[in-house]
Amino acid sequence: MAGGLLNHSKKSGQNKLVHSGPVKVENQVERGDVVTDENIVTFPANVRVDNHIRNQITALNNIGIGSTQKEVVGNLLSERIEKLSDSDRQRFNRILNILEQKDYLTSLSKK
Repeated sequence: MAGGLLNHSKKSGQNKLVHSGPVKVENQVERGDVVTDENIVTFPANVRVDNHIRNQITALNNIGIGSTQKEVVGNLLSERIEKLSDSDRQRFNRILNILEQKDYLTSLSKK
């Protein structure tokens, strides 16, 4: 039954694949454009706050400080981080990188 599938008969006059010339690359892509060395993962997380802090975030959101509560908190964090001294900012960045690596490695272990 399957013998006919494997034995192809050659038809006379069948066109063969003909190459027109060498392939020319028009747009070369660098590895860095596609693959980054940053090992960053993003996933939902919760931060526990009391109702007063939640209400303040909601009020800031309602007056247009951000379009979402996440954006309000992100804006406030950015403003505070910008005010750090150089030494505190270096410490902050080291700690942040450690925490980001931990999240990345944890996500790998869950796959």
